Amino acid sequence: MKNKKWMAAAVLGCMLTGSATANAYESRLKPFGDVPESAWSAEHIYTLAAVQALDGYQDGGFHPLAAMSREEFIKLLVTAAKTGYDADHPVTLTDVGRERWSYPMIGAALQRGWIKAMVDGGAFHPAAPIRREEVAYAMGSLLLDKLSEAERASWLESGWKREQSSRAFADAAGVDEALKPYVYYAVNRGMLEGSENGLEPDKQLSRQEAAAVINRLLHKEAGNKPLEVTGFYAVQSYNSLGKMPLLDRVALGWWHLNYEGAGSAKLGTAGDPFKFNRPDGWEEVTAAASSSHVSKDLMIFANKSHRVEEFLGDAAARKAFTATIAETLSDPKYGFTGVCIDFEDLYGADKKAEFAAFLSEVKEAAKGKTLTVAVPPTYYFEGYDLPSIGKTADTVILMAYGFLYKPDRLPSAPLPLVAEAVRDTIKAGVPAEKLVLGVSKKTDQFIDQGGTTTYASPASSAVEERLKKPGVQSTLSVPYLLGHIRYTDGGAHELFYEDSDSLDRKIWLARYYGLKGVSLWYMGQFTDSDWQRIDAVK
Repeated sequence: MKNKKWMAAAVLGCMLTGSATANAYESRLKPFGDVPESAWSAEHIYTLAAVQALDGYQDGGFHPLAAMSREEFIKLLVTAAKTGYDADHPVTLTDVGRERWSYPMIGAALQRGWIKAMVDGGAFHPAAPIRREEVAYAMGSLLLDKLSEAERASWLESGWKREQSSRAFADAAGVDEALKPYVYYAVNRGMLEGSENGLEPDKQLSRQEAAAVINRLLHKEAGNKPLEVTGFYAVQSYNSLGKMPLLDRVALGWWHLNYEGAGSAKLGTAGDPFKFNRPDGWEEVTAAASSSHVSKDLMIFANKSHRVEEFLGDAAARKAFTATIAETLSDPKYGFTGVCIDFEDLYGADKKAEFAAFLSEVKEAAKGKTLTVAVPPTYYFEGYDLPSIGKTADTVILMAYGFLYKPDRLPSAPLPLVAEAVRDTIKAGVPAEKLVLGVSKKTDQFIDQGGTTTYASPASSAVEERLKKPGVQSTLSVPYLLGHIRYTDGGAHELFYEDSDSLDRKIWLARYYGLKGVSLWYMGQFTDSDWQRIDAVK
């Protein structure tokens, strides 16, 4: 990726995968100096930073205890609401001119009536610290806007009074009477909480409190938007056979490219070192999918070890290969509804046209069955023509779990880089309504022993067993927002783990960006706790 704006990296100045450097990333990859893992507000702050809703200061801190100004909060609110200023209907304030950085955000909020009561004699006082009742008023106004006219009228007339009575805050009399209907709606929706002192309407809101409030709003806005769930049944997935009812689609990873050179290629079902082979007893799997009414995809894998780039340049081999795809797709014993192409390691830009042509050929051969294409984040891979893929494919799966950089212990799927990859893929031309966020259960383990560091990637089951043993410290890694595990056993062990909570964050991210769904690589790695979170998606 070129022309990235900025990067607050860890050490990350060396070479990453392929030929790219860490400067390919614009996301924050270094914790704020004053927001450690143990801070109650850490998840709120780093979640907003991951989706670029906020950032810190040049000194490397976030200043969590500092008061947030009115204009800073309104910026967060308008950003969270994903709305903007309508220049055709200008607003006029005596102390917020059009040259002020916050004018568009304040103007947008004022146009929608969210901060009307905060204007005093034509002035907004943008630099003044925002008070808790003002925060609740603005958020309540925004949320009431989403109700029907009848629902809103009912709340403004009497609903808020019932809420006030049920809450019985000791300082309720201190809330401005005109703001109460909006304040109590924000309270009703869980946006603002009271304390042992009550609602504290005149108390200034700190930056960390503002982050918590806005994060709640973002999660409220994402809500329970429906997501399609795709499971990859490949590589030791038999233990997850009973989870089929929790899926919408299953990609059966039992085939690979068998390129024989000079115009000859076919689907391979055995002998693949990456284990994309058809297993004995495969009929039990397809039967389970059919009985669960789950769509079945023929998944085909290839990478550089399969000579994928050479194959794509061989038009005759592509034609022969596509014919075997068509034959397998139409075989009634499988009952396929689509095909999933997972061709990896396309580094050269010269492969864009060839891969795009191949996908068009597969689409035609599929004869109305769906085409899914898996793509990596394209920081280092130039062989994926995303606009073309976005047009040809019915679904595009973003494999957003390949960021591992061992020298700096950058894990495989940190939330800031996953979010950045989603934004970049959409910006490159893949429609959000076609995009599926790929989630992997990969664990990155670093072992310091005798002055050297080694790397391992243990199975989820092994990590879960280790977590049950004494002497294990488990926290939230920041800014990556993954499980962070430390223990000593023949050396110092540090693990970054895609646990159930971080899976939830990825699911939320898919909803936040309006994606089609999430995919699970691979089904056999997901734990019972994970499947409970996945069940909630449906």
